[in-house]
This record gives sequence, structure tokens and C-alpha cells, in this order.
Amino acid sequence: MSGENQDIIAEGWSPRYAAAAKAVLGIEGGLVDDPVDRGGTTKFGISLRFLVAEGKVDLDGDGRADFDLDMDGDIDGVDVRLLTPGDAKFLFHRCFWLRLDADSFPRPVGEMLFDQGVNGGLVSAKKLLQQALNACLGKYRIALPPLKVDGDLGEKTRAALDTVIARPAARMPAVIIAYRAAAKARYRAIVAADPSQRRFLNGWLNRAEQLGRDA
Repeated sequence: MSGENQDIIAEGWSPRYAAAAKAVLGIEGGLVDDPVDRGGTTKFGISLRFLVAEGKVDLDGDGRADFDLDMDGDIDGVDVRLLTPGDAKFLFHRCFWLRLDADSFPRPVGEMLFDQGVNGGLVSAKKLLQQALNACLGKYRIALPPLKVDGDLGEKTRAALDTVIARPAARMPAVIIAYRAAAKARYRAIVAADPSQRRFLNGWLNRAEQLGRDA
């Protein structure tokens, strides 16, 4: 049995999630300690800022934060450096895949939400979908009111998604293209607001262009 299959069984992950996590890990890479990176020390896409917020869980009940990996009483850059790929996949599943309810969305929408959730946060990923759907509603003259871009993927958002996918001239490719465009616009807006982030722009745009290709 492969290590990946053992992970799926041990953690209760769906094969779909396991594939999505493997793809995101490949994009995020290993340790990055760039002073310009606003998330702080980052490894496998897990930033220090994120780990401080999410790593204080005590699932084994030993009275110690599970991601105080060096057991010194706090979560800091040393703990980020000690993260393993398995730790990252656990956090991705708990904090992004499940909170986005990604399995409930058709492929590759769930995967795109997950990728952008890891990269830019849950609310941002969900707003990108609403922006993409609004673009599709306008482009294909679909008689639904524009969605409120609030990050709440409720009945109206899901109905709009179903309607766009069912429209013969649009289908899923239209959603994918519009989501990529929305992601690129977000990245460009980050750089416009903070020019120190310009060094990351080409990589971000390449990441956006890959959305929906591997699912």
C-alpha cells in the first residue's frame, strides 16, 4: 500500500482531497523565509501567522498545542521549520477543504476554491467564485440578478453556478476561465496596493493560470 493511500485511510481523507492537497503542496514548495512575505516564515504554504492562529489545537488531549512542535510553550518560526508534509495536509484539510465544503462543489470548482483558500484565505477564495459567476451571468446574458460578493456561498451562489454550468454556450470552461481572471485581478490589486509584493506577481499569475487544469 502506498504512503498516500495509507494517509487517506488514516485521516479519513477523500481521494479527491488527497489529489488536491498533493497539487497544492507541489505549488507551495518548501521553506520560504522572505522578509517581504507578509505571512512570515512559511513552509508548504503554512505561514507563521496562520500556524499561530490555527496550530493551538489539542486534539490528543495532552494539554499542549499540537503544533508547538519543539515543545517550548509557544508557536514560532522554529515550529514552522519543523512542519512535515503530513502536518500541512492535516491543516489544509481541517482549515480549508472542510471549511469550504469543497467536496460539495463539482470538479474543478472545489479544487480552485481550495487552492485560492490556501493562498489567499477562505473569504477571498469564495468571493472569487462569486465574481467569476457574476462575470458569466453578464457575458452569457443569464437572467439572474448579480450575486452579492460577500463570501457567503449560499443557495443563490450555488444556483448561479448550476445555471452557468447548464448553459450550453458557457458550461464549466466558462466558470474556470472567469475564476482565473478574478484571481489574476486580485493578485494585481495586491501589488497595486503594496508595490513591495511585485516580485511575487509573475508566480501568482502563473498559479492563477493553472487553476482548474489538473482536477
